[in-house]
Amino acid sequence: MSNNTTIEKIKGSQQEPEKDEGSIRYLGYFNRIKNLVKASNRALAYASEVGESFRPIAHPKLVTFMYGVSWAYIIGDVSYAAWVTNMQSQGKYIPGLKPWDPEPKSNEVAAKTFLSEHSLVDSDWRLTAIKRGVFQSIASMALPAFTIHTAVNYSSKLLKNSTIKPLKMYAPIAIGLGI
Repeated sequence: MSNNTTIEKIKGSQQEPEKDEGSIRYLGYFNRIKNLVKASNRALAYASEVGESFRPIAHPKLVTFMYGVSWAYIIGDVSYAAWVTNMQSQGKYIPGLKPWDPEPKSNEVAAKTFLSEHSLVDSDWRLTAIKRGVFQSIASMALPAFTIHTAVNYSSKLLKNSTIKPLKMYAPIAIGLGI
């Protein structure tokens, strides 16, 4: 068994065969999959934009379903933010804690510190829910839906007399997805 230097490893030295690290190497793959799933949850908020883009060729129920997916994400996000704020104001929140985990004991020092360091809007779970709900409704639903719907609608009207059928059918979708 020889000690390979970094240079030998880079050059591809075959002096020592690679060791199988067993099942521990799969933890790296699992971590990447976990990060991908976490990142894809945020994409659910934009499902309505995809549905709106495909409105010219999609069944209306599909578009409605995509709006439902976006609203479900927003409700979940607002609920989770309000829950975290409530737990922090009671001194019960620990980073990484999930709603289905057992509730930890209250920490009075942590609660007082949280309440003293945050404004009323950021320390009351009801106001946090309103603030987050208004923001998500405008930023994730109203503005994108209005913008994409308008672009798809007017591009469809502009291209309705086109003799090129694929252009007439798919250009509004491409414009909607491009926004």
